[in-house]
Amino acid sequence: MSITSNTNQYIADFEITSYVKEQLVIPGLYEVEVTEGNNLIEEQKLLIKQLEAQFTLKNGSSFGNQVHFQNAPKTPIQRWFPYREGYSTKLVEAFLKEWKIKGNVFDPFCGSGTTLLASRWNNVASFGVDVNPISVLVAEVENSFYTQKDLDFLQKIIDDLPKLQISNKTYQTNFTLSDKVFNTTILHALLQLKEYVESIDNYAIQKVLTISWLSIVEAVSNVKKEGNGIKYKNRKRTKTGYINIEQSIWENANFPKDKFRFVIQTFVEKLQIIWHDLTHHYGNIQKTPTIFQGDCLQFDTYFSDEIHFTFFSPPYCNCFDYFEIHKVELWLSELIQNREELKKLRKTGFRSNTNAGIQQPIEYQHPTLEKLLQLFDHQKLWHKKIPRVVMGYFDDMYTLLKKLYQQTAKGGYVGIVVGNSAYTGVIIPTDILIADTARQIGFEVKDILVTRHLTTSSQQKRKLETLKSYLRESIIILKK
Repeated sequence: MSITSNTNQYIADFEITSYVKEQLVIPGLYEVEVTEGNNLIEEQKLLIKQLEAQFTLKNGSSFGNQVHFQNAPKTPIQRWFPYREGYSTKLVEAFLKEWKIKGNVFDPFCGSGTTLLASRWNNVASFGVDVNPISVLVAEVENSFYTQKDLDFLQKIIDDLPKLQISNKTYQTNFTLSDKVFNTTILHALLQLKEYVESIDNYAIQKVLTISWLSIVEAVSNVKKEGNGIKYKNRKRTKTGYINIEQSIWENANFPKDKFRFVIQTFVEKLQIIWHDLTHHYGNIQKTPTIFQGDCLQFDTYFSDEIHFTFFSPPYCNCFDYFEIHKVELWLSELIQNREELKKLRKTGFRSNTNAGIQQPIEYQHPTLEKLLQLFDHQKLWHKKIPRVVMGYFDDMYTLLKKLYQQTAKGGYVGIVVGNSAYTGVIIPTDILIADTARQIGFEVKDILVTRHLTTSSQQKRKLETLKSYLRESIIILKK
């Protein structure tokens, strides 16, 4: 197989943006015309501008194509698993190089390990924490060291897999929706591959195979990740509304006749990409990070090393449930065994959605946030507990930042990629709220770099027309 993405050319052409170039102050960027008599807009504008005036917002648009995962399919190692909630390694590298970071790097929401990978490529030790077992598994596999013996073992598997024949064995899964999510033959092939992977006696390569297997699940399934969850591919939008194509008809039209061979070939092609990346040494690959599965708010119990640079992107305060979009992989891989385990995972996560542990006590309250919450139209909220989610989110952020301050070295930096959100036409300016919270704790707020603007739901678009400039994605830079 020929690798279609020209990896080396990509690396050569992708210049790292120097942070020092991001010094253009944005004067009056967020001035908005206010419709006379529109008290909701006037009150929001006053509250946000009063808080915003205490900080310097700068143009960070040159980072705009790095704060998301768009380039991941072309990036060595990052392309192993489709993890759309991440950002580019080049973004992390820009700050590592600018501040000449040599000490420990930390990511409390490590996801697929982007910050850890960038640190590794720059020969810097790092720590990562994530509550999602899939995230931890991906981060570990992408940041492990593989010997030549491992690579030879993987090559033999790649050569042998096409010879694999469909088994007469009956396979079972505890994923109750499997018959809707997968074609019968495709599900059989996936479960047969799972058994094959579990039989591999090389632990490191077994984990590589597991990630490859997980990475193809969506591609060979009847569902896709979209919005705040998964959607069935056979559900089509038309001018008159949505229609459902019969599952068997859709499957036969979109998958080849030999569906078993289709799954095997898809699996092999992913392994070939992984093997290609592993045989080309990108940076210092022996600087492996230390990764923990658990609650980011408990990171100080996992390691006590002094931190010199923390870089992360927390869940946004937009009620997005990151477990929901990975639930097919979680169930099929048996990383969760039942609904109670999934529920427990959700409760352990950051309070950013209605499935999280939003009944926990709230201690930290920001005065500007409290006033913005009073502007919510509670009759139009899609869930009555959203105000509680928002309050819990910033309470958790306060706890995290406080612990980060205590463990960060003097002169150390923290970078946070975050997006603002909105409910019932009311903006939640997450970037400046986090910045002000950090300042209360003791951090110096160096900059808020506005990288790009975000869109909102069609229901809120008209309401937010005059405030849309506040829907932005920013990088908050803190220093101790």
